[in-house]
Amino acid sequence: MNRTTSIYLDLMRVATAITVFLGHASYARFTGGLPSVFSLKALGNDGVMVFFVLSGFVIAYVADGKEIYGRDYAVSRLARLYSVALPAVGLTVVLDYLGSSINFSLYDGWWFQADNPLWRISANLLFVNELWFSSVRLFSNGPFWSLGYEFWYYAIFGAAWYLEGRWRIAAVAAAMLIAGPKILLLFPVWLIGVLTYRTVKAGKVAEGLGWALYFGSAAGYLLFHGSALPHLLLEWTGANLGGAVAWADAKWPGETPFLADYVVGTLAALHLIGFAAVSHRFARLFGVIGPSIHYCAGFTFSIYLFHYPLLQFLAAATGGVAEPTLKAVLVVFGTLGVIYPLGLVTEARKAEAKRAILSVWGALRLPVPRPQE
Repeated sequence: MNRTTSIYLDLMRVATAITVFLGHASYARFTGGLPSVFSLKALGNDGVMVFFVLSGFVIAYVADGKEIYGRDYAVSRLARLYSVALPAVGLTVVLDYLGSSINFSLYDGWWFQADNPLWRISANLLFVNELWFSSVRLFSNGPFWSLGYEFWYYAIFGAAWYLEGRWRIAAVAAAMLIAGPKILLLFPVWLIGVLTYRTVKAGKVAEGLGWALYFGSAAGYLLFHGSALPHLLLEWTGANLGGAVAWADAKWPGETPFLADYVVGTLAALHLIGFAAVSHRFARLFGVIGPSIHYCAGFTFSIYLFHYPLLQFLAAATGGVAEPTLKAVLVVFGTLGVIYPLGLVTEARKAEAKRAILSVWGALRLPVPRPQE
C-alpha cells in the first residue's frame, strides 16, 4: 500500500467519523435539527459499515507484514480497543448521571437504558454486549454497539490467520459460535475490507477502471439511497428469510436491513480500490495535506465513542438556551471541544496500553502463536 492510499484511508476515516457525528447531532432532541443533508437515518449505520470495511482492510494489512506473531496482533487489537473504550465507558457513566439529573426528559426514551448498570458496564467492557440476539446498550452510548462486533471479527480473523491445523478450526468455530448469527450476519462486510486489501496489494486495476470505480461508487451510493432499493431489500428479506432475519442486526428503530449494509460495504470497497488505482495522481496534493489528515485521523475513534453521551449531556445542560442556532453551536462545537483533549490522552496513549497488556500477558504466561509458514 503506497503512502497516498494510506493517507486516503485516513481521510475516509475522518470523513466517516464526522458524518456519523453530524448525523447524530442533527437529532431534534440534541440541537433542534441541522441541515437536512445530515438528518438521514442511514448515515450513522452506513458510517459503521464503512468503518467495518476500513477495519478489515487495515487488519489484513498489518497481519500481512507488521504483526508477525499472534501475540503482537492480539496486544495491538486490545490496546486499540481499550485505550478508548475504557475512557468512553467512564465518560458515559458520569455524563449520563449528570445529564439525567439536569434534565431527565431528554433521557426518557429507548435511547437511554440504565437498568442493571453493572451488567451493562461489564458486558460492554468485555465486548459481549451483542452476542447472539442480545443488545446490551451502554446507557446513552448507542455507538458503542459496534465494538461488540469488531472484537469478534478480530478474534475470528486472528484465529484463522495465526493458528494452524485443528487449533485453527477449533478456535475459529468457537469464536463464531460464541459471537452468534447476528454478529456473523455483518461479517461479510468486514471481510470485504480484507478482500479490498488483497485487491489493492495486487495492483492489477487499470487507471481507467480506477477512475470509473472511484466516481461510480460515489454516484452509486447517492442513487442507492435516492431509490426504493433499501426498502425493497427489506421487503424481500422479510418475505423470503423471515422478519427475524431481516431485522436481526437492527440496533434502533428504522435501521436499514443487512442486505443494504452489504451494498454500502461493497460501494465503499470499490471506491477505495478505485482510488488506489489512481492514487499517483494525488501524490503531490496528499504530500502537502497528508500530515494534517493523519493528525486528524488520530481522533476518529474518540469522536465515534465519545460524541453521543456528550451530545446528550450538552443538550441537557443547554436546555435553558432559547435561541436554536446558538444551542446547536454550543452543543456541536462543545462536543468537539471536549473530544479533542480526550483524544490526546486516549488514542495517543496506545503505546502505554500495549505495555500494560504485554505485562499482563507475560504474568499469565500465555502462549505466543507463531506465524504460518
